[in-house]
Amino acid sequence: MHIPDGLIITNEPLSLFGSVGMWIISLAFLYWSWKKVKLTYSQSITALLGISSAFVFAAQMINFPVIFGTSGHLVGGTFLAMLLGPYAAILGMTIVLGMQAVIFADGGILAFGANVFTMAIIGGMSFFLIKLIMRKSRSKSRLATGVFLSSWISVVLGAITAGVIISPAFTGGMMITVPSMFIYYAIIGIGEGAITTILVSSIQKIQPKVIGGLTLLMERSI
Repeated sequence: MHIPDGLIITNEPLSLFGSVGMWIISLAFLYWSWKKVKLTYSQSITALLGISSAFVFAAQMINFPVIFGTSGHLVGGTFLAMLLGPYAAILGMTIVLGMQAVIFADGGILAFGANVFTMAIIGGMSFFLIKLIMRKSRSKSRLATGVFLSSWISVVLGAITAGVIISPAFTGGMMITVPSMFIYYAIIGIGEGAITTILVSSIQKIQPKVIGGLTLLMERSI
């Protein structure tokens, strides 16, 4: 889902506006998330952010087959949201995307704002969908359902958003990019949901205290 600079910076004036606009929107979310993190956590979570981000970074290297010889990999936004909470997850995913863009050129620098929005912000905010599904329940089956659905929706919504952003680069615009991204990532999202659900359920059984999002799910306001 990483958007390269070549797809967001075209000869179309709208594409440049979109690049700058996504940077502004993403920076606003990052600032808001940082402020919320400082209010939510009583002590520094720098170490936890680093460790969890490194885990997602490594997990994204593992690909799973989809169809027609294509493959997908874990995005990790919803997983980090369950591990750290929504705001810290946004920061953690941004760290991952930053390393990928700078070290591996996976996603462009000019397109970084767009990539942060489609994966870090949408992924982190999927936490609130889980919270809506849980409704104060402590049922493990409801949690698993919430994690799976939220993971799938976050991937598909991110893909659709990416399709809108890159549409100026293609003849036919959104009529081509949005359906294509939806179909492909609707399938990848199933793998994302399954992997995320397995990870969260396994950690919940072995070491539930590690999943900080479980506590936040029960709070009235976060």
